[in-house]
Amino acid sequence: MIPKAILLAYITLPDSARPSNLPAMSEIGVGTDANPEIAATQTAILYVGNLLSQVLLFTASIAIIFIVIAGANYVFSLGKEERIEKGKQGIFWSLMGLIIILFSYSIVQGVISIILKVDSST
Repeated sequence: MIPKAILLAYITLPDSARPSNLPAMSEIGVGTDANPEIAATQTAILYVGNLLSQVLLFTASIAIIFIVIAGANYVFSLGKEERIEKGKQGIFWSLMGLIIILFSYSIVQGVISIILKVDSST
């Protein structure tokens, strides 16, 4: 009897049934004679990395919406000091959040590329 972990490592999708955002094994540097565990690991890393990237891009779009709202509050403050200060703070903190999100996105992309290069060289 074949253990379940080994059985799952050998399940592959034909390229016609593979979703367009999931790369084929040949696209990530895995040939037909390669270890299927490495291929499964690389596919999992790509999946998690793409998921994190999508979440970060979504949060970046929300940060941009907050920048627009804070800018509108600043423009329509009608000279009231309290609303002007609130608009300035909103713009500042929204920009700080956007910068942190963009740095996080670049870190995730860099770590994924480093892990896949190290993993495929073994």
